[in-house]
Amino acid sequence: MALLKTSFATKRQRVTPAARQRGLTLIEVLITVFILSIGVLGIATLHITSKTSQYESVQRARAVSMGDSMLERIRNNPAGIAGYNIQMNPIGDGDGDGAGTIAEAPDPNCISVSCTPQQIAAQDLWEFEQELLGEAVTFNDEATAGLTNVNSCIRFTAFGTAARTGQLEIFIQWRGLHEAADGVPSDGDACGGADAGADPYRRQVVVSSFVVDATEL
Repeated sequence: MALLKTSFATKRQRVTPAARQRGLTLIEVLITVFILSIGVLGIATLHITSKTSQYESVQRARAVSMGDSMLERIRNNPAGIAGYNIQMNPIGDGDGDGAGTIAEAPDPNCISVSCTPQQIAAQDLWEFEQELLGEAVTFNDEATAGLTNVNSCIRFTAFGTAARTGQLEIFIQWRGLHEAADGVPSDGDACGGADAGADPYRRQVVVSSFVVDATEL
């Protein structure tokens, strides 16, 4: 009987540690997989956040570049300032239907023929809207370089008694990817869309300059 007890005890001592070790190894593997999963998820989230920030930055840089380009066109054609001064009536695609508010290209085309200041203004506005919508760059007949749900307004404030010399402001507003503070403060000017301070997806840039018509000096 003593011999049997000794053999049983020896057998139990040999089996139990091995079985326990196998269980610990499985738990360690599961913990490792869990930690790796958290790490991969964190990397993916960081990548998505980086892409989102990059997209927002590109959209803002495009808006500034487009605004500066239009501003220079107007400064080169001060005699046609009345044709640009749309006083916060938006052009662009703020409704998201993919179509601009200027239905057709102006006639004549001032790139190839001589035009009056007002005709040049109409040409500049049409080309500006094409830039806003991204029609200058397409892929599979789809515009790829425009701003999302974009609106733009132009405001000219004459200086004193001058008619074509004064402060020029170009507003460009578009839709961002995520909610944030409205790009238009509550006391600001909304270029179409919701009231000022009411659209957390709206982004805005404003470029301004002083336009001078030398003939008025």
